[in-house]
Amino acid sequence: AAEMSSKEEEWLDTLKSGKCISERDLRILCERVKEILIEENNVQPVKAPVTICGDIHGQFYDLIELFNQGGEIPDTSYIFMGDFVDRGYNSVETLELLMVLKLRYPGKITLLRGNHESLQVTSVYGFYDEILRKYGNSNPWKY
Repeated sequence: AAEMSSKEEEWLDTLKSGKCISERDLRILCERVKEILIEENNVQPVKAPVTICGDIHGQFYDLIELFNQGGEIPDTSYIFMGDFVDRGYNSVETLELLMVLKLRYPGKITLLRGNHESLQVTSVYGFYDEILRKYGNSNPWKY
């Protein structure tokens, strides 16, 4: 695997310490992950063995525990079935961690879009409000 950039390492350290990455860095992260996702097919081939995970809904510490139990990426491959955000208290950190891992190990993590990854749903179920609380403006919601 390619060497982890110091930026990716910094983002992982920040997130694992329970903090969000800076708004400026989040914009960069979103743009870089978007480039990866645009290149992927809508139907994505996945090599077995793989661990399949259901709704996370912003339960950041459950996600960390999931990696502790199931194995760290890249040792274990994962498919996340969507619904990363809303309802839980740490949707921002959850989505940011999954995006950093996607950037770092694109072939080891597959992110499917759930019904909670839409503008309409996130504005109702809490992700939008969490963005405002943690960043002080709605810009990151638009990235």
